[in-house]
Amino acid sequence: MESTTCSNTIDTADGVSAWSMTDDQLATALLDNQAALHRHEARRLELIREADSRNLAVSAGAANTAQWVAGVLRVPSAEAGAMVKLASHLDAELPATARALAEGEISVPHARVISRVVTMLPPQISTPELRSEVEATLLESAATFDPKVLSKVGNHLLEVVAPDLADQVLELKLKQEEASAERDRFLRMSFDESSGTWRVTARLPKVVGERLKLVLDPLAAPQPGPDGRDTRFPEQRNVDALDEACRRLLAERLVPSHGGNPTQLVVTLTNTGGRTLHTGIELSRKLVDQLMCEADLNYLVKPEDQPGRVTLLTDTQQRLFQGKLRRLLELRDGGCAFPGCDRPPGWCHAHHLTPWSQGGPTTRDNGVLLCGYHHRLIHQGAWQVRIARDGLPEFLPPDWIDRQRRPLRNRRFATAS
Repeated sequence: MESTTCSNTIDTADGVSAWSMTDDQLATALLDNQAALHRHEARRLELIREADSRNLAVSAGAANTAQWVAGVLRVPSAEAGAMVKLASHLDAELPATARALAEGEISVPHARVISRVVTMLPPQISTPELRSEVEATLLESAATFDPKVLSKVGNHLLEVVAPDLADQVLELKLKQEEASAERDRFLRMSFDESSGTWRVTARLPKVVGERLKLVLDPLAAPQPGPDGRDTRFPEQRNVDALDEACRRLLAERLVPSHGGNPTQLVVTLTNTGGRTLHTGIELSRKLVDQLMCEADLNYLVKPEDQPGRVTLLTDTQQRLFQGKLRRLLELRDGGCAFPGCDRPPGWCHAHHLTPWSQGGPTTRDNGVLLCGYHHRLIHQGAWQVRIARDGLPEFLPPDWIDRQRRPLRNRRFATAS
């Protein structure tokens, strides 16, 4: 029996440990192993074809050869059926492909591609000469290309010899892809407590993915800072864009209500300083301050000593920048006020310079418009924002950018200053 591990050309025997081989021996052994596997697969197809010609399945009590093969080899019925079909076609019409497979020159996936292309030739032009020519062309390409590329070569051949059929093949391929994508679609979210992050994996159909890309692309555009650069990676910009898209959906109440109330992000605060989302995920005080810049007018306090007495707190003073006050900020700032940013007002949050939770009022001189990215940046604490004497916002960079921390402004304020 031939070795499936390595070749005699490198003076090695069956079962030689891979760790003891030289680099050249290892590469040669791997190629020999692959060729041997192809030969064994060719032998298996030959045996299946012979069993089919003897009608062995009937004598064994099976309905057909495919069912018998599935039982004997313990493989899925669809795979067994494909084996029987390919074995028959190789024997009847593809002798050159059968020889190449038996000699280990091509793989079964290569043979399937050749069988498919030859089978698709229209009857009116599918002469023995044309089939042999197509087979020979594909066998020559199989020596260079993997089965996926070989399939494209086969489709190109169909375009040349049967243009109308090529369109049908492409349409069938697209329909199969779309049906598979619809069947296999999923989006899975899980919270990783060890890192404090959400893990998201998904497989989206074409149109769903295209819609998501159309939504995220403009929101994920680079936002230059004072030095003209956006330091975020593209993947990070995509996350920020997804956050902004969700924020807008919730703010505009375009998401169906939940339990009779508008769907919204809820932060629960306890008297002892606990800060959690409704899922139990804990938040830092800094992140809560950021969320409260544009939070709902109400928030909950749950006493830990009396957990059944949840209190709904409301504030008599206006906490959100709404109505005329919001329009004043939009007129003054014209969009995100951070230096170098050109995000329009509709993309911006209204940020309290002195946080509401620390007694900061909701007034024109305690507010500034910031896009989501720069809003998060300000809450990180390295940058500071203030209202200058002329009533315009200016930003103090961290000392690692400017040791003197000279104030910077958005260029749209140049004429006003």
